[in-house]
Amino acid sequence: MDLRLTDLSPQSDDPRYVPGDLMDFQAVLGLLEGVDAVVHLAMADPHSVGSENPEAPNARDELLMRVNMGTTYNILEAARQCGVGRVVYASSLTVHLGNKHRESYHSTTPLEPNSLYACTKLFGEQLARVYWLQHGVSTICLRIGQPFPIGNQTYDDLWRTNKRARSNFVEIRDVARALACGVHTEESFGLFNVVSASDNQRFDLSETRQIGYVPRAYLDDEGLRFFEEGNFPPPTGPVVTHNPGEAS
Repeated sequence: MDLRLTDLSPQSDDPRYVPGDLMDFQAVLGLLEGVDAVVHLAMADPHSVGSENPEAPNARDELLMRVNMGTTYNILEAARQCGVGRVVYASSLTVHLGNKHRESYHSTTPLEPNSLYACTKLFGEQLARVYWLQHGVSTICLRIGQPFPIGNQTYDDLWRTNKRARSNFVEIRDVARALACGVHTEESFGLFNVVSASDNQRFDLSETRQIGYVPRAYLDDEGLRFFEEGNFPPPTGPVVTHNPGEAS
């Protein structure tokens, strides 16, 4: 598989990287020319705005909306114009986590986004549906949990002590597996949860398994383990929706 990678300022000497600004529609058209599939992982980095600016108190929110929604529109429209066969869109489990204490989350669970970021991801899902229905642009939307490791110890280690949060973590190699499944599946559109397995499995993966995704990573009190065939230990004990001392 030949890859064309892009970023605003690639931090790599990999010759496959092509610098590109996904907010520039003409640049996106050039990036997608001759491409069979697009994996859309781009998002705004709120930390790039810096500290709170009294003259622009909503700068981070405006950045999230402008970049997260703008890049998704540019990619879908460019995919339509360039005849790209598949878009894989990185959505987020945060579209569910407005009520983080549900016992389980299925395809029919009401959406309860927990932030403006989550709302921008919902916009992307709905826009993808429009492009699929009206223009035939095939898009697989992956609602990805909290990836790890990402180099942030606060996030990377939270699953070890927070059993409730453990249910929505996903080891980075499982993320890669899900993205590959999104590229190759015969499904033309869908919304799929992506987490690793754990001893507190709350997110239903039955539909995600239909696109070929089976997590390999398994998280519990003993740490991180891998099961190549997905033969994880059977669940024991009740589902944890509240850690000891945690408010409802």
